[in-house]
Amino acid sequence: MLFGGVPVYAMLFSMQCARSMYIVLVSWFVLQITGDIASVGKVLICWQLLAFAVGPFIGPLIDRSRRRTLFAIGETIHGSGVGFLALIALVYSPDRPPISVLYATACFVSVGSLLSYPSSQALLQVAGKRSLMRTVSFGILFGQVGNIVGATAGGLCLALVGVAGSLTICAASSFLAALFASLLPNDDRMLQTRPAPHMQDLIAGLTRTVTNPRLKVAGCALLMAYASAHASNALLAGFARYDLKLPPNQYGWIAAMYSGGGLIGSIAFVGFCGMASERLLIALGAVLLACATAAFSTAHTVAQALLWQGLIGLSFMMVRTGSDATILKTVANRMVGRIRANIDAAIGLVAVVIYALPSLLPGVSARHIFVGLACLFAGASCAIFWMQWSATKTVRPPCRHE
Repeated sequence: MLFGGVPVYAMLFSMQCARSMYIVLVSWFVLQITGDIASVGKVLICWQLLAFAVGPFIGPLIDRSRRRTLFAIGETIHGSGVGFLALIALVYSPDRPPISVLYATACFVSVGSLLSYPSSQALLQVAGKRSLMRTVSFGILFGQVGNIVGATAGGLCLALVGVAGSLTICAASSFLAALFASLLPNDDRMLQTRPAPHMQDLIAGLTRTVTNPRLKVAGCALLMAYASAHASNALLAGFARYDLKLPPNQYGWIAAMYSGGGLIGSIAFVGFCGMASERLLIALGAVLLACATAAFSTAHTVAQALLWQGLIGLSFMMVRTGSDATILKTVANRMVGRIRANIDAAIGLVAVVIYALPSLLPGVSARHIFVGLACLFAGASCAIFWMQWSATKTVRPPCRHE
């Protein structure tokens, strides 16, 4: 299964490498231009706003189209936006470009992500027909390696080749992901037995998302996990620069440790994926996420930050692996695009709140915001336990993939 899925795993690696590198580069670039930690969230929030406002409407389009083609289009858009930002950074060097340029390119780049990520999940499900849990674990493993490479390369490239050169490398990674997608077979489009209006498909996807007990548990767990990831995106640059007084290359290493912990978990899950159920991974991961976030807020040295950031990444991986496998086992391939787009829209709404926190709480340090998030995650863990217990009474058998 590993070698048969090489193109899809390489595609996921390149896609995640571009995403994590872009976040590191843009976060530092924004701080360099404005010196304001809240500005980081204002730029990164663009994708979340689009995911919330437009994502559910794109879901039916993804389910009706060839996923391989849509993924390639999305990555091409993403790479073009990053490449344009690299050109702007080069033209304005050594001056600082207007912040409005970063907002505009962030919106353009986000359109690509809205197309490529749900499409990648449908492609992963097709690749994992024979062993879905193992395929999901391998997919997340390669994605985490991409996150580590991207985040680490982002910090190193900033020091070596500057912002413009770093953004150019980031854009190349997106184009490489589109190239790998072109190597996938052409059987990734699921034929529908009868065509349905766009709005009818949209409503069917929304109804399935909110009424299926397994999808509700997985969706809420993903909301919590990605709230942690977006908090790291929005707050880590400021935490590293102002609280820990670190240079950009060390900030890149801390950002990479989020994926480093996830990589350790991914390797373990690949080897022992049959020994832990999706439900157990979600429950244990949620508890560990709350505890690790609380511990990270107490970090005062690079070593402490690396350790706790790694544990946060490990817990994120546990929750995501369990949730992704639950969704792909529960939903037919012809509906994956809609379900993932709906969940991504909810994640986008949560992320909007996360990215707005520095602006809403201007006098509160990043360290104290992490403390508040840890308390929130603890409450969310209890809610997930309750939903899992309730779902055992009404659980439906997973559907057959078509």
